[in-house]
Amino acid sequence: MRVALVNRRFTEHGGTERFMVGLARFLKGRGHEVHVHSSEVDPGLRDPGLHFHPLPLLRPAKNLGQWWRSASIDGDVVMALGRCRGHDVARAGGGAHAAWQRVCRPSWPIEPGQWVERAVDRHTLRSARFVITPSEAAAQDIVDSYAVPRGRIRVVPNGVDCERFQPGPGGEGLLFVGTGFVRKGLAEAIAVAEALSLPLTVLGGDGRLARWKARHPSVRFEGVVPDPERWMGRFDALLLPTLYEPYGNVCLEAMACGTPALTTPVNGVTEVLPGDFVAQGGSALIAATEGALSGGTSLRERCRQLAVAQPPSRAYQAVEQILQESAR
Repeated sequence: MRVALVNRRFTEHGGTERFMVGLARFLKGRGHEVHVHSSEVDPGLRDPGLHFHPLPLLRPAKNLGQWWRSASIDGDVVMALGRCRGHDVARAGGGAHAAWQRVCRPSWPIEPGQWVERAVDRHTLRSARFVITPSEAAAQDIVDSYAVPRGRIRVVPNGVDCERFQPGPGGEGLLFVGTGFVRKGLAEAIAVAEALSLPLTVLGGDGRLARWKARHPSVRFEGVVPDPERWMGRFDALLLPTLYEPYGNVCLEAMACGTPALTTPVNGVTEVLPGDFVAQGGSALIAATEGALSGGTSLRERCRQLAVAQPPSRAYQAVEQILQESAR
């Protein structure tokens, strides 16, 4: 089967990008002819067994450019992992853009660029034969936001690479990982760390990073790191009190390292996490964090086992079946 995968970036930085890289390698290993259409390709990922094609973009509207330029892409089946047209299957790893706007910016006036983003997102998902989402919550967002029939949506939870993310000893306090600190809930994570008198380390970026650093000098900001697997196992718990999260991959990655991941009910990854790792509100999150801190070695081993039960190959196999069903 000749498979075309379309996304602006082919790198291992970002959940969608890592999924695309892993899927491309899996499909190649299964004997499929895999064509990668991207405008940014990590040189270290140029596998000679994959076929790479440049995806010219319209600047500065890169997502719109990706959508516009992708119409001529051909294959037995075309899969969009970002904004696209002329495709057969779309993976909406980030849910619906309209749902993100409602939750994260309810009182903000929608600028013309955001209207375009929403329109392109809607077209990408409504025009696909099948839409793949990582969680039931994300699927419902797409139904509610864009009226995509539920029967055309397939839920395929992400897995985690447990060979890359290995257990660590913990002991360095609390960890927060994410880009876009307001949506990811950094303020609440800082409040929990202060309430428990524990150090907090932050991995990730934000457009107002300097302001966050100035307001919270006791927090250790490390920025975006290329090797999160070397950090995850060093901490006692991960905090991700997010406002909107179709599927927080970082939670599974932390748990693969033996680090309990505490998050909110709106995070789609809670569909595969135990209930005691889910909390809403300051006092509940503090209590859940205290419970995680008291779990000791047995809890860290339990976290690892839960992550091992979510291998990436399971997700890739499910996607392969959907692609075969959609082939022209």
